[in-house]
Amino acid sequence: MFQQLELTTTSLHNVVIANESDILYYEVVTPKWQPHLTTVQKFDPNTRAFSTIAELQNEGARSPRPIAARLQGGELRPVDEVVKKGDSETSNPLSWQFTGKDGRIYRWQTKRRHLELVRDDSTEKPVAVYHRHKRHLFVLRMSRRPYLAIDSSIMDTLDMVILSFLLAERQRRDSCRHIRQQSVSSSP
Repeated sequence: MFQQLELTTTSLHNVVIANESDILYYEVVTPKWQPHLTTVQKFDPNTRAFSTIAELQNEGARSPRPIAARLQGGELRPVDEVVKKGDSETSNPLSWQFTGKDGRIYRWQTKRRHLELVRDDSTEKPVAVYHRHKRHLFVLRMSRRPYLAIDSSIMDTLDMVILSFLLAERQRRDSCRHIRQQSVSSSP
C-alpha cells in the first residue's frame, strides 16, 4: 500500500511535505536572512512538537545547492557521503544511493522523467516514486501538486527517504539545467 505525501510548492528549499491527514508532516525551511542553511523538521502529532532531522549547508545565496548535511544534530558531513552518486555499473547515469535505518541500500534513479526509489536487494519494483506537478496549459496555476508515493514497507526509514529525496532531486534538477544550458550555448 502506498502513502501519498504532497509537496506544497515546487521549491525544494521552502516546502511542506505531508500526507492528507498531516500525520506525516515534514517542513523544509531556508530563511531569506540565512540562505546558506536549510532545516528539515518533522512534526510529531503525539507531542505536538517539531524535531530537526537534518540541516543542510548550502553553497550560497546565489547557488542554493547543498554541499554538507548534519543528520539529527550529528557531525556535518559532505552531501556525497550522505547520498552517494550511483556506480558506473548502473545503467542509469542519474542515480543516487543511501543506506536506510534497516541497513538496506536504497537507490534513487530517474525513469520516464520520474525519480524512483528502489531497494538494491529486491526486484526493480520502486518503493517510492516522485510525481512532478502539472500545470494548466503549461503556464497557469498547478492542476496537480507534486507528490511522493511511498510504500508503507519503508516507513521506518522515512526520515532518510525524505532527506535523500531532497538531495537527489536537487542534483537531478541541477544536472538537467546544466544539460539545457550546454545545448543552448552549442546551438548555432
